Amino acid sequence: MESRIFIDETPTGLRAFFNGKEVSLTYPEDIWQGYPKQIRQVLIDNLAYLLTVNLPVVTKLDKIHYNTAIPAFQPFYNMVVMRSIPTAIETFPETTWSVLQHFLNIEYSFDDEHAKIPEYIGSLGERAVVPFSSGKDSLLTLALAKEIGLRPIAVYFVDTISPKENLMKTEFSKKLCDEQGIQIHHVINELEKLNDFETWGLPETCLGYSHMVTGFCFMSLPLMHHYKAKYLLLGNQQDMNFPFVNEEGLTTYPSFDQMWAWTKHQSTMIQMMTNKQGMVSSLIEPLTNLAVVKVLFSRYPEFAKYQISCDNSDNIPENRRWCYCCPKCARLYLFMRAHKIDPTIVGFEKNFFEGKYQEYFSLFKGSGSDEYERSVEAREQQLYAFYLACRNGAKGYLVDKFKDEFYAEAKLREDELHHKFMQPHCPRTMDEKLKKSVLSICKEELEK
Repeated sequence: MESRIFIDETPTGLRAFFNGKEVSLTYPEDIWQGYPKQIRQVLIDNLAYLLTVNLPVVTKLDKIHYNTAIPAFQPFYNMVVMRSIPTAIETFPETTWSVLQHFLNIEYSFDDEHAKIPEYIGSLGERAVVPFSSGKDSLLTLALAKEIGLRPIAVYFVDTISPKENLMKTEFSKKLCDEQGIQIHHVINELEKLNDFETWGLPETCLGYSHMVTGFCFMSLPLMHHYKAKYLLLGNQQDMNFPFVNEEGLTTYPSFDQMWAWTKHQSTMIQMMTNKQGMVSSLIEPLTNLAVVKVLFSRYPEFAKYQISCDNSDNIPENRRWCYCCPKCARLYLFMRAHKIDPTIVGFEKNFFEGKYQEYFSLFKGSGSDEYERSVEAREQQLYAFYLACRNGAKGYLVDKFKDEFYAEAKLREDELHHKFMQPHCPRTMDEKLKKSVLSICKEELEK
């Protein structure tokens, strides 16, 4: 039986009706209404599909019909879903081939089978829109954009799936931007509920998120037009380019839609939507996680203090940022200690070097490691970070264990590891103007 999704434009964005549920994408009215009518319908056609492309994958539908035109960029959206499947099912019982076969067999149909071609009339200039989450990557991106004179506009896309996380990040983003004199908007994206397994009472899965960063790009277009900003700056750092081989023998990436090659595709689509004026880039692409922490906390402490990025942030007590039971918490704590940064600055109250936290570090083959720690480089980065933490006088059971088991290796490879993780890699998504300014700042901080 074919399921139908109905998309309707509202004065502040768009609304979707599916299976008795009504959800909306909501902008400030002046920003949505100011987006040119001749391209607004093209955006609606593309957002309708892009923001719900994982719905039939998660809910095991075979057919779905849209009351819109077929999106101009459908092949790109399908590609990012397919390339993300190996990572999405990494810790779940599905196989890549079974999920891929289901996705390829889904029948997507549309009221209008002729895609509308983007025709943008507008002028974009030297400003930047920054999708913001209050994680270290978007914090550093926003700080760099401000320093190099791009007069950034921050936008936090509230997915409404994680209410406690959204509340804390909304509060932090407002405080930071008020302090820094940066304009920020909160765009409410209820459509994400349609891709979420909890909405439908289904078993947990990560299959609903492969479209998310590409969605940020298209949802940012009305803001780029409103502020005449030609740059869309994503927080994609070098670690996103480190592949690993999964249990099925497939080469995959921690987050396919955040690796540099896909950023290039995102930029191509945004260029087509802006008459070749806009571009998608990452100012922090040259930096590994370890280097991001160094530059952020060393050069921009007034931004760094608002850091929050925990995998379980919706399940922790109120007024606390960290769950102390996920690899993301462990990584940040380690990287801060590697640079002799006080973890209490961002609210850490416990010592992650105690023995009970061993499972969250991939260096010790912890069972609690995630897809971001599966690559060879991830293991080496922790090796070097523990080495630096030891040199900086860190104490704890895991520090002693590191000294016994890994210190000699790290010491022998010190120069190699420093070059790999504390020096900028070649940037591939920045134009020459951005590249020159950003690399100058990063090299200055990393050489201190």
